[in-house]
Amino acid sequence: MSMFLRLLTAIFFSFCVQVTYAQQAANQDIEQSTEPTVTAAEQAPEVGKHVMANMDAGSMVLSLLMVLALIIISALVLKRFNLAQQNTKQLSVVASLSLGAKERLVIVQVAEQQLVLGVTAQQITLIDNLAEPIVATTETSLPMAGNVLAFLQKASGKQSK
Repeated sequence: MSMFLRLLTAIFFSFCVQVTYAQQAANQDIEQSTEPTVTAAEQAPEVGKHVMANMDAGSMVLSLLMVLALIIISALVLKRFNLAQQNTKQLSVVASLSLGAKERLVIVQVAEQQLVLGVTAQQITLIDNLAEPIVATTETSLPMAGNVLAFLQKASGKQSK
């Protein structure tokens, strides 16, 4: 969370700096338009001088909001898909059973032992330490089209009888 606050602070300060540069550029334009004589050395182009001159406060705020939305969406995607997982060779979920909307029964493999955990939105409770480990089997299910086709064939077979 502190990383997010640092990033948010950096974006805020960069926004403030951009507004300050835009104001300075506008003030310099006003000062230059009031001066009647300008020498050739003073007319030399300055790199990036007019970059922020045409940007108003509304578009800056909109740009800042878009950047913040991008950061929040990125954080949600990382949280949802666990793209930032660490080394999980010693820890894995063997089996999981949903008991309700936010309640699950989970068997976790930790090194050589397996733990049965009750997981809710508020807490995780150790239910049992399994003496005999459960072997995880991968079930191969039919594709969705095959499941629907098999269901329809069973349903049509029952109706004809």
